[in-house]
Amino acid sequence: MATALNVAIPVVDPYGSVFRLLRSVELPFSLFRVEDASEVEADAPFAILSSYGKADAAVVEELSGRVRTVVYAVQVRANEPAPLMRAMAYVSDRMPNGMIRDVIVSALSRATG
Repeated sequence: MATALNVAIPVVDPYGSVFRLLRSVELPFSLFRVEDASEVEADAPFAILSSYGKADAAVVEELSGRVRTVVYAVQVRANEPAPLMRAMAYVSDRMPNGMIRDVIVSALSRATG
């Protein structure tokens, strides 16, 4: 996956918690944090959108309309199902790091392949 090492993926995260969690997942590519979805360029391979609690479907819809999007949800209650939306993948802080990494790396492969 040599090409993955040469990309930088934007993480839309106004609070920084998801960005810190992603650093512990040890993804094989660079990440950079932006505070608002409007800062994500349309030529990004994909973006990771933080969601605190229930995902904002309107924000997911807007960002997914411009660039492929993975939603990373934190502080979601166990009884809340993953929302149905246009995101290409959905992960949560309740998942093991290895599974989060696999889902996000797979999303990059689909986005660039």
